[in-house]
Amino acid sequence: MLTVEILVSAALGLATVLAVCTGLVVRFKSPQPRQREESENYFLCIDEKHERQRLGSLSDEPTVDLSIIVPAYNEEERLPVLLKDIREYVTARRQSEPKFSYELIIMDDGSRDKTVDVAMDFARTHKMRELKAVRHVINRGKGGA
Repeated sequence: MLTVEILVSAALGLATVLAVCTGLVVRFKSPQPRQREESENYFLCIDEKHERQRLGSLSDEPTVDLSIIVPAYNEEERLPVLLKDIREYVTARRQSEPKFSYELIIMDDGSRDKTVDVAMDFARTHKMRELKAVRHVINRGKGGA
């Protein structure tokens, strides 16, 4: 009986040590999030000023009913189709709800193509002042976008 108690106690001790070691490895070996570049705190849009504007914060009061956020990486060919679909949706919704407001944020995640240019051209062509584009300096993945 004493042998079984010793084996159980040893197994629990070993499990505890393994759990602590695993926690320490995860804590100290996980990569730290990259700090934002200053330019990543601003967005482009087609307003009267034609200048970049500072992004809001999660603690700011909401200014629109719906925020549509599109992570994009090298999407210059597929983006126009998506933007057309989004435009059709928000146009139809505004017809049924005249006070409906939205923003469409394209999060360009370090694209090497003309993703932002395509988005801004679409915004100018269709007079979508609600479209905003944020450009990351390097690719951070969907979680970063």
